[in-house]
Amino acid sequence: MVMTKTKKVYDFNMPRVKNQLVQVLRKQKNESTIADLVSASGLPKFQVEEAIKVVSNEYRGHMKVSESGELLYYFPQGMRNQVKGFIPGLKRFLSSFGKVLIRILTFLFKIWIMVMLVGYFVLFLVILIAAVAAAIAISFGGKGNRRSSGKGGVFYLVIKLFELFARIWFYGQIMKGPRIKAKGRPLHKAVFAFVFGEPDPQKEWENDERKYVISYIQSHKGIITLEELMAITGKNTAEANELINSYLLEYEGEPQVTGQGSIIFFFPELLRTAQSVTARNALSLTNPNKRQLVPFNYNEKKKNRWIAFFNGFNLAFGSYFLYHAAVVPDLYIEVIRRKLVIDFALVYRFLNTFLNGIVDNPPALIFMGLGVVPLVFSFFFYFVPVVRNSRRKKRNEEIKQDNFRKKIYGYIHANAMNVDPREIQPQGENETPKKSDKFKEKVIKQYVGEKSGDVEAVAENVYVYKLPELRRQIEDVNRHRDNIDLSKYATGKIVFDSGE
Repeated sequence: MVMTKTKKVYDFNMPRVKNQLVQVLRKQKNESTIADLVSASGLPKFQVEEAIKVVSNEYRGHMKVSESGELLYYFPQGMRNQVKGFIPGLKRFLSSFGKVLIRILTFLFKIWIMVMLVGYFVLFLVILIAAVAAAIAISFGGKGNRRSSGKGGVFYLVIKLFELFARIWFYGQIMKGPRIKAKGRPLHKAVFAFVFGEPDPQKEWENDERKYVISYIQSHKGIITLEELMAITGKNTAEANELINSYLLEYEGEPQVTGQGSIIFFFPELLRTAQSVTARNALSLTNPNKRQLVPFNYNEKKKNRWIAFFNGFNLAFGSYFLYHAAVVPDLYIEVIRRKLVIDFALVYRFLNTFLNGIVDNPPALIFMGLGVVPLVFSFFFYFVPVVRNSRRKKRNEEIKQDNFRKKIYGYIHANAMNVDPREIQPQGENETPKKSDKFKEKVIKQYVGEKSGDVEAVAENVYVYKLPELRRQIEDVNRHRDNIDLSKYATGKIVFDSGE
């Protein structure tokens, strides 16, 4: 007798099965039950149940319950892959490439910043002081032999002033004792924070929120509903559907329908822990973690003002030199040879005369080196923080809305039969979006509409909402949780220890 080895149903080609289900769903207008998929594809039930998780995640599937209690998968955005394929891949590539490019440009710009901001500030200040000092010296020093040595004296003064500022700058960067630190962060870090902001203070937020959801599932007997996930994360129905699909795939969960027709998501593998699940404190939906707002930076306000002043100083002098080098005639050279007049054009005439004989075309050098370059730098030094601050405000508004939605959803879940909007008030800046009352009204009405809730007038222009279906679902899910025997998922006694 010849024994043939058969391939087990749980050992299958996931991409092939997934593609078969996608083709079936397209023919059946994007919605089907598990039985529909099995009969239309001829695939084993286990393979369909496993592959539909992948399909739901990639195609952003949603779930309904029919009158008979069957779970129905449907895809409101059609059978267009949102995760794989050329377009999603191109979007991810462009996003990743953009992030890398931004990091590279940020690094180079940081180097340029310190050279330009401090270097030009010191240079402009030295030129200003030297020009004024030269004007005073010439005004009171007479003519003759002193004039022949004027350029050398001025040059010596410039060198000494530049050396003085350089000493002050490098001393401040090298000597970082307790006295210096007590006054705040070093100047270069403060400048970088002014332009680029701080590193994301909550870059691990998504991971922390994920761990919070897992803890909630574990403390609620492995079960979570879409409404509970919305209250924890602040995501709307569509976003919560997308998130739960990824959880089902990553943590081997499965959607189920209770005897009363409520959709739940069960994660039995998350219950197999070495700790006692019953001993855990059940996490609350009415007080989930709230995300903090993104600050402009952590600099002292005074330091930010000084940084803005430095750049403003460079901007003003860059504009000054650009204007004079572009429109002032060479007559100024002759004027300064006869007498150094103290007026608005003093600094330009001084520098033009000083460079005359050292370089071939002083106006051209001044136009580019002291005009165009610092002017462009100063513009971007202001432009980058302005754009970043605009994006920061937009992001903070999204954070406020998410945080406030958490409060709204949590309140509705706890008061399904008496939702009084007057009792839902934001607390703190991080959950107070713009026009919070209108935002609250919009969120509540959308939620009530999705749950087929009722509205009741209790006074003039004052309404409360009742959601009997949500209340029935909550009671049904709680009864279902009560019937789960956690002992089935206990790890049991240790029967083997590799360390012994």
